[in-house]
Amino acid sequence: MKYLNYLYISRLFYTYITLLLLVTTSKVIAADPGINSGTHLNIIGVETTFKTNIYRSLSSNENVIPLSLLGFPQSDNYILSKARSALQALGYYQPALTLSEDQKGKVLSIELNKPVRWNNSSIALNCEIESKEMSQLVAKHPFTKDKIINHGDYSQFKSRVQRQAQELGLLNATFAKSALNVDIAELQANVDWIFNCGARYTIHKISIEGTVLSHDLVNSYSTIREGDAYSQLDIVASQQALNRSGFFKSVVVDQSVDHATKSVDVNLSILDTDKYELKTLLGYGTDSGGKLGVSWRNRRVNNRAHQYVASIDFNEVKLNKANLHATFQYQIPLEKASSQWINLVSYEVKDEEIGRSNILTLESVLANKINAHWSSQWSIVMAQEQLESEADVNQSLKYIVPSWQTNYYSVTDPFSAVEGWRWQSIIRFSTKQLSNPDIEFLQTDQKVKRIWSLNDDWRLLLRARIGSTLMDTEDFTSSMPSTYRFFAGGDVSVRGYKHQSLSPTDNDVSIGGKHILTSGIEVDYLFYESFRWAIFSDQGNAFNDWKDWELQKSVGTGLRWVTPIGAIRLDIAKALDGNKAWRFHVTIGPDL
Repeated sequence: MKYLNYLYISRLFYTYITLLLLVTTSKVIAADPGINSGTHLNIIGVETTFKTNIYRSLSSNENVIPLSLLGFPQSDNYILSKARSALQALGYYQPALTLSEDQKGKVLSIELNKPVRWNNSSIALNCEIESKEMSQLVAKHPFTKDKIINHGDYSQFKSRVQRQAQELGLLNATFAKSALNVDIAELQANVDWIFNCGARYTIHKISIEGTVLSHDLVNSYSTIREGDAYSQLDIVASQQALNRSGFFKSVVVDQSVDHATKSVDVNLSILDTDKYELKTLLGYGTDSGGKLGVSWRNRRVNNRAHQYVASIDFNEVKLNKANLHATFQYQIPLEKASSQWINLVSYEVKDEEIGRSNILTLESVLANKINAHWSSQWSIVMAQEQLESEADVNQSLKYIVPSWQTNYYSVTDPFSAVEGWRWQSIIRFSTKQLSNPDIEFLQTDQKVKRIWSLNDDWRLLLRARIGSTLMDTEDFTSSMPSTYRFFAGGDVSVRGYKHQSLSPTDNDVSIGGKHILTSGIEVDYLFYESFRWAIFSDQGNAFNDWKDWELQKSVGTGLRWVTPIGAIRLDIAKALDGNKAWRFHVTIGPDL
């Protein structure tokens, strides 16, 4: 019984002592803010790159080394050991380290001494079939002779070799030998690698599930085929092309590897977009006035993804009248991905400077997206136009106009571009046999935009447009359809002037010109998150004779709010000819 009491008393005593030590330690830590937050470390004698690597290895936050797991400051040996490892990773194996104290905490003084440099690099590829991509990658290794070694570069390049092999379908590739030999006495490092590529795997089976659209349509966007050599890059490219097609909400790729047969099964799990879409539109533009509209889309008329869009919208909405634009568009995807045949019928009633026109149009367009940057389209327009105008022009026109358009974007996403350029080229024509009255012309319209990013905040934007019509001036004035007459002035032309106000006139009515020349220069500054301030100058005019033309000029300033759908621009501009008032302009869209 006495023995049991002794054990009980001993346990009670040690428990008490432990609690006392914990309470005492917590009081000391609470009384000393430096201990509570960790150890402040100041590093001197080296550049920022070395400091950053040391602080990172010590898991420091704002140069403060956190406490250990037990709540105590890290020891000097710990700090020195971590610092040495961080410097070795950058090629300095024999640094002189001195650790002292100051009022804030610790001071680490470093003298780097001579670094270790790369000497010999032996990288051998053993591949059943020669791989050009792997050979080119290995030839660009970072182990340049006499360059200071960097263990981060070594590890990253090793991972890159393995990743490249996987992407190329060398799914059994491995390092037979992977050695980094460091000779500290000679201050040299040697790389000795042997990389076995193994066999290239093939695609055994491709299965498609989840979509009601035809597999032929899916395959027109996908570049992978059964029996082809497996390539992870082709898999990713096909997945991205399907996601960008507009037919699918999501495309998930599952892969099953069979190392015995050296093959891969690929499964495309596809979720279709909604079949029907109803959209409403409400907006405002200083050129178009108030705008409202509605559209209805059927994305899957059949399993070949034929679709149609019916829409109607009103511009310059006023109490007594409005511009009307009603369209029905039927789209047919073609065998080549991103190519489609578009047929549409439209009826438009609009007020322009030349007068009020009623236009019934039938149009057929062959649109082709050549790649991520280039696209083109061939089209033919058949139209009948009735024009009410005080000018001396034909009131009734019937015409057929074929055209060809080319677009180039230096960037793949113009909505988010902060730098790049765009070119749009249009060529159209008509002949006496295609119109009534006789309309014979050849016309070109060229537009260029360029954005330079001067630094993180400042940009320079340039734009230019030049259009020219080969046609007799008298025939142009009397018979050219209003759609193909050139006008300058307005939100996206020469700001500071009314929409379509710059052109030749007849009876004080702007009737449009055979030629157009406009340009603009703009500088903007990102002053707060998504807001830019801009100053600009525009110039341009529409005219009938290159020998007798004069450019009208304007200056202005504005605010841009950068959004995912492009910039919302609020501009105020002043025409420099005559005594014209300041004009306000509102536009929405991408800078390119």
